[in-house]
Amino acid sequence: MSFTVGVGETVALIGPSGCGKSTLLRIINGIVPADAGYIDVGDLRLSRDTVDRLRHRTGYVIQEGGLFPHLTARDNSAVLARYLRWPAERISGRVEELADAVRLPASLLNRFPLELSGGQRQRVSLMRALFVNPAVLLLDEPLGALDPMIRAELQTDLRDLFHRFRKTVVLVTHDVTEAAFFADRIVLMNAGTIVQDGSLSDLEQRPASEFVATFMSAQRITHGGVA
Repeated sequence: MSFTVGVGETVALIGPSGCGKSTLLRIINGIVPADAGYIDVGDLRLSRDTVDRLRHRTGYVIQEGGLFPHLTARDNSAVLARYLRWPAERISGRVEELADAVRLPASLLNRFPLELSGGQRQRVSLMRALFVNPAVLLLDEPLGALDPMIRAELQTDLRDLFHRFRKTVVLVTHDVTEAAFFADRIVLMNAGTIVQDGSLSDLEQRPASEFVATFMSAQRITHGGVA
């Protein structure tokens, strides 16, 4: 497969379970090696020599946050900054700035993950992803485990954050409604390949194959229509 994400653009990867969406994010982040080809993030090409630098340019959020259970919200958010030996004063200021940005009350920063709700844990995970001001955000179904009311609230907050910080975003979701809410472009995958890349109206009104038409029809039935 081959595709490009422009600076400041949000692209949503959708498709059936097992089609390769999450694997593709892991390849972009250097967690899983690509079988062939190359990945560029800005002027940096992913390789064994550059993978650490690339990860410092990339924020990564997974479902349910992936927070360290033995660290407080404050310390979870600042893990990479501490590794990079940021001064304590700079870390403290960044924690306060991001807690405000993701709307996490300061009173929760000294709690451990198990003392936080699912939505609060995801806000901490977003703080961690944004902490060193990466150029790119990779989000793997970050809202998939949340109840509908919290999910709707976080969707709005997330989209506002994307625009506020002008990030380039690749988002994995199984929900085309969510993809349309966030993304400038939707990339539909099946069996490890891209079957269509375009707008929601492209996929709905100009499906590139029978699979695309069937997938979009199933989404309308499952999610009650696409707004």
